[in-house]
Amino acid sequence: MKYGAHVFVWQDRYGDDELRRILDDAAAWGLSFLEVAVGDDIQFNASKLGDEANARGLELVFSPGGAWPVECDISLTDERHRAAGLDWHRRAIERSATAGASAYTGAIYGHPGTVQRRRLSESDNKRIAETLHQLAEDAADGGLDLVLEPMSHFRTHVANTPRQVNHLIALAGHENLFSLLDTYHLVTEVTDMAAAFEEMHPHLWGLHACENNRGAPGTGLLPWQPLLKAVSVSRWDGYVGFESYNSTWRYGDFAVERGMFHNVCPDAEAFIRQSLSFMQTGLSETR
Repeated sequence: MKYGAHVFVWQDRYGDDELRRILDDAAAWGLSFLEVAVGDDIQFNASKLGDEANARGLELVFSPGGAWPVECDISLTDERHRAAGLDWHRRAIERSATAGASAYTGAIYGHPGTVQRRRLSESDNKRIAETLHQLAEDAADGGLDLVLEPMSHFRTHVANTPRQVNHLIALAGHENLFSLLDTYHLVTEVTDMAAAFEEMHPHLWGLHACENNRGAPGTGLLPWQPLLKAVSVSRWDGYVGFESYNSTWRYGDFAVERGMFHNVCPDAEAFIRQSLSFMQTGLSETR
């Protein structure tokens, strides 16, 4: 199992110097990878970041997380917006490849925060899948896995459940498409986390392990035992990432602006050590 953490557990904006320090922390705290958010407002040297990660024996995973124009959305019906979305993700994939990242992950099928109150038609799904196929090919050319993360109905109307993300993967028909199970998002969408894991297992690249309130796993309401048992029984061996927003006052309203109004991640080290201990112990006890 590879354990890692999202850069937002540390802070909201960063350049080369900050990322170097975060990589030092990740290596010192026993992680295997760092997930780095990219956006139009986040500037760093991707090649240098890759070299720094390699020097510490760490993998990189990239995902959208900074400024991402809402019109750059491959789920929209306007062809111009779909083309803009395709180009935006292609640039992010190119940046990921430059850094030598293992994967580009997220709600790539739409845009987090855009929720249309309508059911997607099958023609909608096919249109989205066609673009995902192109992006999966681009990612493969760059040595990356393309990973789709279903999100809660508060964040997207496109893919909320394992069934929906599996359907997009099937329609896209590309071997370089995978999925990510985020416990925070799926807790509002499914009633059985173990069943959700089993449903996603054929294409499952990774887990985002965090609580119903984005706290460290084991500190909230999520039913971890059945999920951990399912993971152990399946002998699944993928990427387990810890994701939250640093909620300390040092970064002002960063967490609040992201919709997290409680102080569940005031310290990156404490959050990661607690998360890592909980997941490793839980998986060991369910074997």
